[in-house]
Amino acid sequence: MTKFTVAMFASFATFFGATAFAATAEQECQKLKNDHDVIYASKGFCFKDAEAKAKYGNDNCYTTKPKFSEKEQQRLDAIKDRQKELSCK
Repeated sequence: MTKFTVAMFASFATFFGATAFAATAEQECQKLKNDHDVIYASKGFCFKDAEAKAKYGNDNCYTTKPKFSEKEQQRLDAIKDRQKELSCK
């Protein structure tokens, strides 16, 4: 193989690898949002977000300020930190 061919192959591999990584980060952001919303929904949270409302509904909601166990709060904090690391929307 020539140096040019190797360079082109490396460029394509880097491009497609970065694209795959971006999709993975986007998927992780969505999973984190879902995990967050499940915890809130389990506590009777009344969602304002249209996507969460459609997914979990507000028929049985009763609060906008749910109380969480220590374990739930730790998980929510970890979700928030990870979302920040990934620059989730």
